[in-house]
Amino acid sequence: MKEPTLFCAQHQKCGLSPLSGWEPDFDPKRYNGDEAVQSTHNCFSYAMNVIDPNQVKQCKGNPRCRPYFHQPGATRKMSKLLYKEENRNCKVVERLMDMDVPIKRTTFRQKCPAKMSKIAITVHPGEDYHVLRQDSDGIWSHKDGGNPVKRFDADGQDILDPKTANRDYRPRSFLNYKDFCGYYCVPRDADRPINLSRSRPS
Repeated sequence: MKEPTLFCAQHQKCGLSPLSGWEPDFDPKRYNGDEAVQSTHNCFSYAMNVIDPNQVKQCKGNPRCRPYFHQPGATRKMSKLLYKEENRNCKVVERLMDMDVPIKRTTFRQKCPAKMSKIAITVHPGEDYHVLRQDSDGIWSHKDGGNPVKRFDADGQDILDPKTANRDYRPRSFLNYKDFCGYYCVPRDADRPINLSRSRPS
C-alpha cells in the first residue's frame, strides 16, 4: 500500500472505515479481464457489484458498439433527470440511486449492518457523478465509465477514505468531483442480487 496523501495525514482520517464483513473482494479481473464487461459497466454498476449479462451481450465481439451504462433511477424510468445539468448534484443523484437500490446514509466511522457494505457518492456539479465502494480489505476502489477498475485517487494514492482522497482529475481530465455527497450502506445479499436497468447511451 502506498503512503497516505499529506491531505489525509493532516486531517487524521487515515484509519480504515470499519467493515461489516459483507464487503466485496477487490477482484479487478472480474471487470477488466473481458473487454465487453469493462466497456459496458460504469462506476454505478461496479459499486453495486453488478455484472449484467445483457450489458455484456450488446458489445461481445463488437468493439465498435456504443454501450449503455446503468444510470441511477433507470429502474423507475427517472434517469432522464440527469440529462439536465442542474440535476447533476448530490441531492438528485442520491434520490435517483435510492429508487434503484435501498441506500442507507451512514458515516465513515459507523459499521454497516449485516448483508450491507459502504459506498460513497461524489459529484462534479453540473457535469457528472461518481461512486466508489469499500472492499473486503478496507481499501476503496472505483471504475470510471468503461475504463478499468482501480483503487487509487487522482494523485495515484490508495484510497483509504474517499472524502479525503484527491478527486480533482484536472488537467488530465476536465472532471473535479469536488462535492462529497456522503457514505451509504447498500445491500450485499448474494441471495437477493441487485438488478439494474439500462438507461441511455453514454
